[in-house]
Amino acid sequence: MNRAVLHRHELSITTDEQRELTRCREEIARLKQLVVQLSELVLRNVTQNAEGQKSQSG
Repeated sequence: MNRAVLHRHELSITTDEQRELTRCREEIARLKQLVVQLSELVLRNVTQNAEGQKSQSG
């Protein structure tokens, strides 16, 4: 392989790696948002359960 072809091959790998890195970052951001949403649901559920227990015992 001559240097020009090798250089293009290296650039292609770098581009592929950059695309994969970008995809991974986007997926991490999406997962973080899902964790936030799940935490909100759990907190809401815990709060409602606590209020329900107070009204039953009070």
